[in-house]
Amino acid sequence: MSIPFLRAAATIAAASALPAVGWAQSSVTLFGTLDVGIAHVNGDNSSRTGLSHSGANISRIGFRGTEDLGGGLSAGFWLESGLAPDTGLGSASGGGLAFNRRSTVSLMGPFGEIRLGRDDSATFLNTLIFDPFLTNGVGGTNAFVMNGAPIQLSNAISYFLPPNLGGFYGQVQHAAGEQLDTAPTAAGEYNGARFGWRGGAFHVSGSLAKLQGTTQALDVRIRNLGASYDFGVATPMLLWASEKRGTVELRATQLGVKVPVGAGEIRAQVSRYDTVGSNADWTKVALGYGHNLSRRTQVYGAVARVHNGAGAQRAIGAQGVAASGTNLGGKSTGFDLGIRHFF
Repeated sequence: MSIPFLRAAATIAAASALPAVGWAQSSVTLFGTLDVGIAHVNGDNSSRTGLSHSGANISRIGFRGTEDLGGGLSAGFWLESGLAPDTGLGSASGGGLAFNRRSTVSLMGPFGEIRLGRDDSATFLNTLIFDPFLTNGVGGTNAFVMNGAPIQLSNAISYFLPPNLGGFYGQVQHAAGEQLDTAPTAAGEYNGARFGWRGGAFHVSGSLAKLQGTTQALDVRIRNLGASYDFGVATPMLLWASEKRGTVELRATQLGVKVPVGAGEIRAQVSRYDTVGSNADWTKVALGYGHNLSRRTQVYGAVARVHNGAGAQRAIGAQGVAASGTNLGGKSTGFDLGIRHFF
């Protein structure tokens, strides 16, 4: 074996060894969810049936990792892209993959967590955790899509309280718009906060925020409050939410419950949505069941029905199967059956 070869091999081995100490204190995980089902939705005059997705949990693929920095500090990243497994496409424009669900980097320590990047809005998270359907499928709540409140936010700066505060938790969040510094308004700017307490069986949390529009009449003000109590045999949950854009305010009140049954769980919910000062109101009822075949695989089904007031025409849809529409004051129903797998 030649001397130059040995020298080259030694150089490669030394270069490979240098970052090994850092790698030993780091972790990177590939994770995701695939959720595909069959959904049927109908209104007063038409119906649709097709392959749907994300009926129990949002389909996604992602990467996350942490690094121990020493002294109680750590850094982390999270990249997460939505998927439509019924078509094999991503959720980006044109069907490509884009980390539009979450794309963040974090610094964590005894002080809590500072997180930068695209992330869930604080006000959306409160509607998620107090919905037995996790806002998914035909049974999920409409309390986060009433009047323009955001689900995810770009350009977000979030601060999370440390987890050792006796059950208290919270976050404050600011997201800048993409406007020029010389623009007359900060359209797209979001400022919000969420605080809660979870101890034993009881959980309560509230959030509020403002999403600035191009004019004051287009500003969206969001408030919600949720609570739940785990009795063991059942976990009832209550959510109240309000979204006001200019002079138009929509309010939601929903009562849900989760009931464990062997390897499965019954989910049920009744919701009332009111447009303040108008008859554009609607009521939604939903019933579902999820059966765990393993810790990662579940089969599920749900059925839901919407009753519209004289000035409303809300219709039930599912991801991958658009709502068929209905008449003013009409009704809409839907069901989905599917399988969800974590990896």
